[in-house]
Amino acid sequence: MNVRKFRVLYFYSSLQIDTGSPRVLIQMIHGLDRSRFQPLFLAPGEGPLVQALLDEGVEIIRGVVSSLTYRRPWRSIFSVLRQVELLKRWKVDLLHVNEFGWNLDLVLAAWMARIPVILHVHTPDGVALQNLDRFAARKVLFCSRSVMENFVRVDRLGGRAEVLYNRIDTEAFARGRKIAADLGLDGRDIAIGTVAQISQRKGIDIILESARILLAERDDLVFLIVGPEAQNEREFCRRMHAAAEAPALRGRVRFLGSRQDIPDILASLDLFLLPTHADPFPVAVIEAMAAGLPVIASRVGGIPEMVSSPELGFLVDSESPEAFAEVIRSVLARTDRGRSVGAKAQVSAGERFNARRGAEHLHSLYLGLLPWLDPAERRTKNQA
Repeated sequence: MNVRKFRVLYFYSSLQIDTGSPRVLIQMIHGLDRSRFQPLFLAPGEGPLVQALLDEGVEIIRGVVSSLTYRRPWRSIFSVLRQVELLKRWKVDLLHVNEFGWNLDLVLAAWMARIPVILHVHTPDGVALQNLDRFAARKVLFCSRSVMENFVRVDRLGGRAEVLYNRIDTEAFARGRKIAADLGLDGRDIAIGTVAQISQRKGIDIILESARILLAERDDLVFLIVGPEAQNEREFCRRMHAAAEAPALRGRVRFLGSRQDIPDILASLDLFLLPTHADPFPVAVIEAMAAGLPVIASRVGGIPEMVSSPELGFLVDSESPEAFAEVIRSVLARTDRGRSVGAKAQVSAGERFNARRGAEHLHSLYLGLLPWLDPAERRTKNQA
């Protein structure tokens, strides 16, 4: 019997892949059962995300997505009708938008065309009364319970809100190989690293100040910062690079920029550090746990949902560099430098955040929204 293949259209306004959300999108599509689902992506331009999705065999649709305005009703109506035509032309069965947009013409077009809509929330925001997207969505997915609980007026979504944790290929991060020599590390170096944008929100300044405190006490520490410079924070990035050149740091803080070999870099670290001021659900923490690293991170956002007990990592309540330096000291003072904690975190990440489990959850979610299942298949799904 031929099984119906459903066409799922994805949209995300950013076409970069240096942050967590697009990487989650790539992993989500990678895990799709291609015998049941055909992924499409609506690309408003060119960028690394488009190429990554092409490499995954995703069908790319070129088009523009706009926000509607009450001040220009005729233009808004035309924009929605244009998107209705696009959805029909590409035979879209389900729309998955990776943001909670403001009256997006694509979302409202799908609503008009009776196509199920999923809105996927990765950052804190709120449900504004005038945002019609909230009516169009059959499901609103949140990347963490923290984001959902702090979403302003989430009650307006009724029973459509649900948590779908970000997932990664945990096995790939467990298989990372050490490249210490390539990173300029010698046998006596203790490598403490992070994977994050160079931004104030990620606490890069706290890392540098913690490094200054600890390097005054010992000379075997190296701090590695992996990630791109955040957009619109050029002055902060300049100050961080200048601070790393200070004599007190002795060249022991190094910015590595964007890298594609994150599993190997994590395999070369001794500790993972993320003193972020705010973070919905940082994928880098899951990656570090999957690599078996002891994690030291801020107790903010969705991080306590990952590091859910003291056996899985070390959470810091204060934003002060002294507090992070003290936790680093205490971990390094352990006989195994926290490796037993990292080993338990690795097992936990593999059980809770592996891509296979996420794919099963997503498949069930999709099939529950699609109205064209064969009756026998729907009965089987309901019994399961």
